[in-house]
Amino acid sequence: MDEIRKKKIEREMQRTIATLINSEQVKDPRVLMATIHRVELASDMSQATVFYTAYCTNNERKKLSAGLVSASGFFQSMIGKKMGLRYTPKLRFVWDSAYIKSLEVNRLIDESAPPIEVNSSDDSEFDEESPDHDDQIESDSKD
Repeated sequence: MDEIRKKKIEREMQRTIATLINSEQVKDPRVLMATIHRVELASDMSQATVFYTAYCTNNERKKLSAGLVSASGFFQSMIGKKMGLRYTPKLRFVWDSAYIKSLEVNRLIDESAPPIEVNSSDDSEFDEESPDHDDQIESDSKD
């Protein structure tokens, strides 16, 4: 399959699933406020892995996971209708631990960075007015 077409399908699947969750069209009460980060489509389009996270406890995460698996048939049918694919891939939902780790790394980097000091004496160089070139332009046009 063409790589560009595959990426477009992945993005559209991600958008469709996220829209269905956020618009509360999923009737399962366990599926609540999940964030869909990315979708990876198999090369033969038989399966799609949906990576998600949510701000919740481990117990709530287990319920969310079960809810997403339960609603996967609904997601597949809506993807098929919206995208018009001949074969809709089977959805597999996976907690996106890589995203959580990247947030932790960013937090550690922010904590370890030294604070930036602003020297107020350096502000004087920005106070100078820029030279006015309007006089020169006017004199050139009168000639």
